[in-house]
Amino acid sequence: MYEIERVDESNRQSVIDLLKADAIRHVFALYDVQYEPEHTIMYAAFEKGLLKGYILIYTAMEFPSVILECTGDVAGELMSYVPEGNFIMQAPPQLLPIIKDRFPSVKHYVEDWMRVKRGEANFFKSILVRKLRGPEDAMKLKTLLSTWEGRPTETIERCISWMSRMPAYGVFVSGELVSCAGSFLQLPQVWMIGGVYTHPNQRNKGYATLATSAITEEALERAESAALFVRSDNRPAIRV
Repeated sequence: MYEIERVDESNRQSVIDLLKADAIRHVFALYDVQYEPEHTIMYAAFEKGLLKGYILIYTAMEFPSVILECTGDVAGELMSYVPEGNFIMQAPPQLLPIIKDRFPSVKHYVEDWMRVKRGEANFFKSILVRKLRGPEDAMKLKTLLSTWEGRPTETIERCISWMSRMPAYGVFVSGELVSCAGSFLQLPQVWMIGGVYTHPNQRNKGYATLATSAITEEALERAESAALFVRSDNRPAIRV
């Protein structure tokens, strides 16, 4: 029989140790529990000292972000902790039938995970690529992201904050930033790559590949692996 416990100061370190056994699988939970506990609510299911699964609610976004990672027999009870109102949930595909039964009107899509380990990567280098730094690059980043359809409008301050916390690289053509990629989460075991975007007028020229390669190279200098997830139907992103 399993027991569900809220993760707090009394059991946080033991939960972290259990998550580290498969850091790639639990990368978001591992990061949030360690570095953003003030924005993290987590309930974990245990059976005879073993972790059967958990639900994590990250509250620092416009809508709560929910991670459900567990065996099917505890999914129903863990989902009782899902917040009211709108939220975004991340879960393994095998739990989708249980989630859809609980939330019949849910919209969903499947993501592919990609991972490369240190020593396995081939890099694409160019004089067009460099790391983003300082207010001038922040202005160029703001301008580039303004062409991202459906993305909220960015400010210079937010771009500066993003660049200070999340290493990012850009491709510059005639002095203008045309493509970027960064890492939004860094752990010794893995850096998560994201924020890959190219100006609509500059696509299919290999620029996203150059930016992604640059951030991956730094990631593998500092971590054991680099990983990225992408919608399984997003063929251009998968090709990059």
